[in-house]
Amino acid sequence: MKVEGIHLAGIGTYTPSPTPVEEAVRQGLFEPGAARESGLLSVAVEPALSAPDMAVRAARQALDQAGHDPGDFAAVVHNGAYYQGPGHWSAPHYVLHRALDRPIPAFGIAHGCLAVLTSLQLAAGLLEPGSPGRQAVLITGADNFSTPMFDRWNDSELAVFADSGVALVASTRGGFAALKAVGSRSAPELEGIHRGNDSLLPPARYPDHPWRAASRRQEWAERPGAGPRDLLDSVNRFAELVAGLAERTLAEAGVAREAVTRVAPTGFSENSLHTLILDPLGLPVELSTWDHLRTLGHATVGDQVLGLAHLWRSGQVRHGDHVLLVGATEGLEAGCAVLEITRTARDTEGRTW
Repeated sequence: MKVEGIHLAGIGTYTPSPTPVEEAVRQGLFEPGAARESGLLSVAVEPALSAPDMAVRAARQALDQAGHDPGDFAAVVHNGAYYQGPGHWSAPHYVLHRALDRPIPAFGIAHGCLAVLTSLQLAAGLLEPGSPGRQAVLITGADNFSTPMFDRWNDSELAVFADSGVALVASTRGGFAALKAVGSRSAPELEGIHRGNDSLLPPARYPDHPWRAASRRQEWAERPGAGPRDLLDSVNRFAELVAGLAERTLAEAGVAREAVTRVAPTGFSENSLHTLILDPLGLPVELSTWDHLRTLGHATVGDQVLGLAHLWRSGQVRHGDHVLLVGATEGLEAGCAVLEITRTARDTEGRTW
């Protein structure tokens, strides 16, 4: 979807002190061979702050940078891929109360690791230039896997799960980046990869390992009628999806592939990052934010924002540069956004962020 008049006015992040992968191996949390194959150096682990509280910290950074009055905001969209707190409770309103404290809508979307990118697409429909109360949307995302209910190190062979909070302020008044296009595309025939043999009614619940990503994928591969190449074919199908979506989104943005300065992808482990995203796009790892993500792990809804923040704050992208945000979630679905950098970090009110 081509986007006009929507900008990123603020960006905020919260990442805890990372745990070195070698320490996780020493403690018996991570198998040495899997640790080497991941390519990770460390993983962000937060033992105390909840996911919504990390989102609030990130939100306050983004709001401070954006400079909007609380009355400018149309909504808060808060997302997480994992449990945010008690059942039958609203984490989005918790974030709203502590970040803006306004009587505006607060909601989340169940879109997995693409939720923040999809929230940008929703923000484009909520905002109206010059209209009071519709000049900004606060988008937040956070997850915390520091619970005995989840094994962050071994639940998936594709990634190791990280704790973080991120925030963006989408604005009609300008900012440090212009949103040029955003969208997603799915391969719904592959939804069973993340379902496996689990029951839909009653809904399956696993107190020890509620996602079981690796075992569900294997169950799908061994389902009745499955072929020996189904897993490989699903990888190839997703690679085609990513390549096609990126081509479409760049065309909508009016940006040539050669004009992409950097790419902020999902924080997969090294081999999966190449297979699922970088190789389909024909991009070298040096253009990606892997150098940063390999110190954090897979921050679910926050990967692209963490990568963008790192690129912008460190001066690796400057005025006129184009950044491609690209990610994936169950479904299977891929998402992309194209940004044009319009201000450097040092230009933003004279501060270095």
